[in-house]
Amino acid sequence: MVSGTTPYPRLFSPTTLRARDLRNRIVLTAHTTSLGQDGIPGSRAMGYYCARARGGAGLIVLEPLPVLPSAGVTPQNYRFEDPRFVPALRELVAALHGHGSLVIQQLYHLGRNADPDATMRELWGPSPEPAPNGGRVRSIDELDIAELIDGHVRAASAALSAGVDGIECMFAYDTLVDGFLSDARNARDDDYGGSLENRSRLGREILERLRELLGPDPVLGFTISSSLPSYVDAAVALVDACDVDYVGVGNGDYDNLHLLIPPTEVEPGFGVPFAAAVRGRLPSSVLVIAEGRINDPAIAEHALQTEACDLAGMTRALIADPELPRKAAHGRAEEIRPCVADNLCIARRLRKFPIACLQNPNVGFEAEPPRDQGETERLSVIVVGGGLAGLEAARTCAVAGHAVRLYEEADTLGGQVLQVASLPRQEELRALVTWREREIERLDVDVRLGTQADASTIAAESPSIVVVATGSRPQPRRNAVVGAVDLLRGPLPTSGEVIVVDEEGHRKGVGTAEVLARSGCSVLLVTRNLLPAAALDDTLSGQLWRDALRAANVTIVNDARIANVHSDGATLVDVAGRENRVRASLVVDAGTHFAVDDLVAPLRLLGLPTIAVGDARAPRGLHDAIWDGARVSESVERLVARAGPAGQPPRADEV
Repeated sequence: MVSGTTPYPRLFSPTTLRARDLRNRIVLTAHTTSLGQDGIPGSRAMGYYCARARGGAGLIVLEPLPVLPSAGVTPQNYRFEDPRFVPALRELVAALHGHGSLVIQQLYHLGRNADPDATMRELWGPSPEPAPNGGRVRSIDELDIAELIDGHVRAASAALSAGVDGIECMFAYDTLVDGFLSDARNARDDDYGGSLENRSRLGREILERLRELLGPDPVLGFTISSSLPSYVDAAVALVDACDVDYVGVGNGDYDNLHLLIPPTEVEPGFGVPFAAAVRGRLPSSVLVIAEGRINDPAIAEHALQTEACDLAGMTRALIADPELPRKAAHGRAEEIRPCVADNLCIARRLRKFPIACLQNPNVGFEAEPPRDQGETERLSVIVVGGGLAGLEAARTCAVAGHAVRLYEEADTLGGQVLQVASLPRQEELRALVTWREREIERLDVDVRLGTQADASTIAAESPSIVVVATGSRPQPRRNAVVGAVDLLRGPLPTSGEVIVVDEEGHRKGVGTAEVLARSGCSVLLVTRNLLPAAALDDTLSGQLWRDALRAANVTIVNDARIANVHSDGATLVDVAGRENRVRASLVVDAGTHFAVDDLVAPLRLLGLPTIAVGDARAPRGLHDAIWDGARVSESVERLVARAGPAGQPPRADEV
């Protein structure tokens, strides 16, 4: 893959796993995609994994395979006992091998964190305890343990018959085996409880039986989590007792999901030191995989150069850009679409939907045939507005081969996301803009900054289609109120009492409150939700923001709204209808916006095919803006074809 020199020589140096060649040290670690189709990997999984193999990932660990009916977490989990499973997996593995990747199948039992709604079974654990969502966990007995070990053997046998290169056991993240390893959760007084030797017995027995099944050739590894206080000693004990080839070191657990799948508020590469602690205790023949926001080849290279690990888990970075390895290897790192850890991927998975990506709208749809640029008529596209939706629309239309011109009335591109990126711990969101700026420049998009385009100016250019991406503005509903976005554009007050009204539960409200508090203001945050930052809980950022608000001494009023704004403050109303008048020198509205879509109707009246995208279509989230923009190129030809004579504009509901 590497031609000439690369700034990442260690990352792209080949290595071996039990005499199997790895072309580089980039790992797509196991993660639940929820792309399974009726218990087997179908066309969507094929497209998803093949895109990462084709892009150059050295090692691909397929998503976890439940070893028993009580083990899983989602209705889309694979079922290895289904007679269709092995043929489907065999087809997938052969395709991944054809692209040059090694393929490992992960096995697991999620224990107390399995989903009884998906499994329709009781939860299993080392000891009885309250279940996360009610009821109690079953303390498994020796018969259950025998069934569990046998389930690992049968699942591994199915995967091996499909041609995988090896098996990985998920002993991390508060799964069943992790619970046995935990001194806090394992209260047993038999041979599986008490000392570390006893607590690791279950893991040893599983690994020993698997090595017996595998024989001397296939790869065998396991994962462990740094959230386990004794994780280094546990890893050493298992390696010393079992014939394994690698250890993956993860972080967090189901009680600390923000460490398991760290959001943008967590420092990139934070998990590397935890892997280094394991690397320092194991023989060099056993490789160590580090993970934890390794979202940049430079972070991976440094971890490898400093011998903190042998392999780099870059899963979300590969979700965002499957071509990351190829681009990095060939000196095109600036073209890598960066993962900013917005965590839409896990938010979707937690809701039992297939994963998706803020940055990459194509995730999960890689199997759809690409549009043939050579057969596409080159059209003239005008994009009005240079926020996220406009930038993505311009980029995707240029990729499709169209001539694109973008008008932005401001002197810079990016729109409101730049204000959000100015909030604490949100700097990486700037990459949503900067990557697209670089891409549209590379694709020769004609960008006109500081230019306001009206309907007559646009019509004079006779474009094939117009994309209106003019964004949104705060709802003009209260006097003496400043919008949060407008406030963040100017100098901040450094004193006084401020009320921040947050109706969305997102970054804009809590971030503005924290910024004002840290600038010297006394801040009262009023939210209609039961907790501030409620909309960020699915992306695993909510509690981090609430901790930050407390640290900044922000006063929080939950489950309330603003009834009236006065010259000296506002009247609050709680859920019971009780009013409370609060003094303040400034009221900041971080509430909902309304669409700025004034151009759409005039352009359609002039007979121009016109699509509104992003907030100009309906104010929503960052991913909606990007996805709207991405879908434009799919609709351009259809919309142009449907264009009627002047005065009879087509409908624009394809986007």
